[in-house]
Amino acid sequence: MALPDSSKLIIGTPIVLADITDHSPATANDLGTRTDQIDCTDLVAGAARQSDKIDFTANIDLEYILSVCVEWEVTPEIAAGETLEFYMAYSNSATAATANPGGVGGADAAYTGYSAGSLANSLKQLEFLGAMVMDNVITTDQAQIDMAIATFTPRQRYGTLVVYNAAASAALHSDMIETSFVFTPLTTQLQD
Repeated sequence: MALPDSSKLIIGTPIVLADITDHSPATANDLGTRTDQIDCTDLVAGAARQSDKIDFTANIDLEYILSVCVEWEVTPEIAAGETLEFYMAYSNSATAATANPGGVGGADAAYTGYSAGSLANSLKQLEFLGAMVMDNVITTDQAQIDMAIATFTPRQRYGTLVVYNAAASAALHSDMIETSFVFTPLTTQLQD
């Protein structure tokens, strides 16, 4: 038997977090069909939102790419250089409220961290995935897309995405038609 002489990455089936009530993006902003729930409608500056707990499956791929399409409110405008931050709360349990770090509930809801703590300190207990840096194109109500915010390896089978609005005053859009957060698995395949 010959040893493999190369490897390549195969793109797997993505996990697409979006809002079930109104996710219906225009073709130019469509990152995939929703598979899991998060509703970031009107997420104000300085606030965070958590998703339903997602399943990376028992056969976790070594790498996932985080891609995002997000739309902001026109007023107040997002300033160029402001960010939307992404964190992961890993868990070994499929049950929403079980074995979660940082006071995460594991279900689509506002995220404030531990009730007796602070949001800033609770976020530090999660894995920081990356930040999407914004441009000031909001006067045209244009969605912004970043296809490679981060590449990461899941640390447990389950996880909850936490989205933190680090803008000074801008809020996410009043509907989630265009907004989605995507984890695309990359499978390493050995080649002869």
